[in-house]
Amino acid sequence: MRGVASAVYLITATGPEGDVGMTATAACSLSFDPMSVLISVNRSASLMRTLEASGRFVLNILSLEDEGVARAFGSPAGRDDRFTSGDWYRLDDMPALKTSLSSISCAVAQTMDYGTHRVLAGAVRHIDNRFGRRELLYCQGAFRSLEPRGA
Repeated sequence: MRGVASAVYLITATGPEGDVGMTATAACSLSFDPMSVLISVNRSASLMRTLEASGRFVLNILSLEDEGVARAFGSPAGRDDRFTSGDWYRLDDMPALKTSLSSISCAVAQTMDYGTHRVLAGAVRHIDNRFGRRELLYCQGAFRSLEPRGA
């Protein structure tokens, strides 16, 4: 799967320990009716405690200008400083990135454990789409973006 280009997501939530988040590539659309998304999170990730406590999250679909934020949230180093970079606002009282392609607020509707991960179906509550931004992709261990053919 490392060779398949994937969108880059930032999953954020707010719980008893405050705002938390993690960079992810394991997310996708699940259903249009009911409108829902699917995320996969390692059960040992610190974010999992907050997801279990709050039952909700924001799925931020990152733009090319969010690469620095993706790197910050993709590493355990600097955990306390993660929300100091990036242009943040509150979406359903959870952190969301103003520079992302979309920020999707969800309530956890169902979960399933498989191997080391928990798969969560999120019922969409609110969507903020932003147009005119370039996508951030991850492939072969590097961040990338699409280029038009012939460019």
